[in-house]
Amino acid sequence: RGSGEKAVRSKAPLSCLAVAVLCTLAILGFASLMTPAFVVAPSALQKQQQLDMPQPERVAALAAAAALVPEAAYAANNGYALQQLFSAIFVIGLGPAVLFWIYFNKPELL
Repeated sequence: RGSGEKAVRSKAPLSCLAVAVLCTLAILGFASLMTPAFVVAPSALQKQQQLDMPQPERVAALAAAAALVPEAAYAANNGYALQQLFSAIFVIGLGPAVLFWIYFNKPELL
């Protein structure tokens, strides 16, 4: 009995440390998502320089940008939108479903 209690007591600080590390990582992750996403508007000189670009170079720049993101052309497709919606519902619903399964079938894991 004495050695079993010692083992439980020695695991408790490790689990507290693990929880603290996970909470810290979660907070840092959420903080990185909340960085400012706005940029300063271009000055009048920069706008003028953009307008001075010749037409063939504009077309080449636009084609290069479009070639980098070919999936964007399918984003407006209704089937794709429905697939994204159902995928999101499935993923969001999966978390609580797994937790309920663990709660009722393997409560020792909690």
